[in-house]
Amino acid sequence: ASMRGVFDKDGKGFKCDVAGNDKRYGFHFYCRGSGEVVVFEAAIDLMSHITMFPEHRASMVALGMLADAPLETFLAEHPETEKIRFCLDNDGPGRKAAESLKEKYQGKGYETEIFLPPEPYKDFNQWNVELKKAQEQGKIRETARVI
Repeated sequence: ASMRGVFDKDGKGFKCDVAGNDKRYGFHFYCRGSGEVVVFEAAIDLMSHITMFPEHRASMVALGMLADAPLETFLAEHPETEKIRFCLDNDGPGRKAAESLKEKYQGKGYETEIFLPPEPYKDFNQWNVELKKAQEQGKIRETARVI
């Protein structure tokens, strides 16, 4: 298990791993028969994606980091997976990791693509929060749709 929070006792965000955390396993959602897995850095981004794109039926994995150990485990447990969509953060490390992982898994025979949140959003959670604010202010009427 991993712990993530918006505020610690000093008002700063925090991240830590619980003793015994096995990095080979990530937070995930399995969609039987989809053949696709969508990969995120954080669980909150995975949940935001589900909120924003409710009609997109695919399995999803949150790595909890930029290393792909949880994805490797997921793929070993679900050999029917053919497509991987990388939805990592829209920052330098996230873009670099997405490109590297895309190439790695293409080399293993998977169909791969990268789907980053648009500028100026850092991640899917930030994009989702801003969409919700815009909806509440009446600036837009509906959320984004699957591309």
